This record gives sequence, structure tokens and C-alpha cells, in this order.
Amino acid sequence: MRLIDTHQLDALYEQAGHSARLRAHLLMHNSHQDKVQRLLIALVQGSYVDPHFHELPHQWEMFIVMQGQVQVCLYGKDGGIINQFVAGENTAINVVEFSPGDIHSVECLSPRALMMEVKEGPFDPSFAKAFI
Repeated sequence: MRLIDTHQLDALYEQAGHSARLRAHLLMHNSHQDKVQRLLIALVQGSYVDPHFHELPHQWEMFIVMQGQVQVCLYGKDGGIINQFVAGENTAINVVEFSPGDIHSVECLSPRALMMEVKEGPFDPSFAKAFI
């Protein structure tokens, strides 16, 4: 059994605040070869995940916003925004799932936010993200 307590989350937020990308990951899986990749992502306000997509056919991605709020944008192939919404606390959306090829970005709007990300493995760093 593995428990994640508030002390670990506070440390993760602290790490995010000192990161150039203003976010930090806590891997919940044992290896990049695991069939299911699970991670907690702590973000602090201003963290922005650039528009990207996952090009391999098994690279769907789901995240659950557990704390705070994030803005999610979905883009067309031309780079134009086709959908935009806020997910997380005090919204109607807490779970977002992207299909392979969905071009998306995420921005932390609240002072801090916590997301649980789940995706199919194995993880290959050379195919982590593709940019338009």
C-alpha cells in the first residue's frame, strides 16, 4: 500500500515553485515500462504546458484535477483554439481525457493545482510530446 500525505504534497508544491516550469511530478508507477503510467503533477500559478499532442496510437491521456483550477485548451491542426474551459474546484469539470492526436495545453489559474495523470505505457521519452 502507498499513501500520499499532505507533507508529501506540500513538498511537491515547494519543488514546483522552484522549478523553471513551475510544476513538479511524483511518479506513482515503478518503471517507464509499466502498462499504466500514473503520476501526480503539482502546478503553481503561471505554469503553462505548451500546446502539444501525443502521436502514437496508444497515447491517450487522462487527468483528474484534484485541487485548484486549470485552463484547458484544445486546438485544431491549424493551431486555432476549438475548445477552452476551466477544470477543477468549483467547476463542472474535474476529469479530462484526450485521444491520441488531440492538441492541447494546460495553464494553472489558481495559486496551486494538483492533477493525477493516467496514461497507457510503456513510456518512450522520444515520443513524449509532439508540437505543432
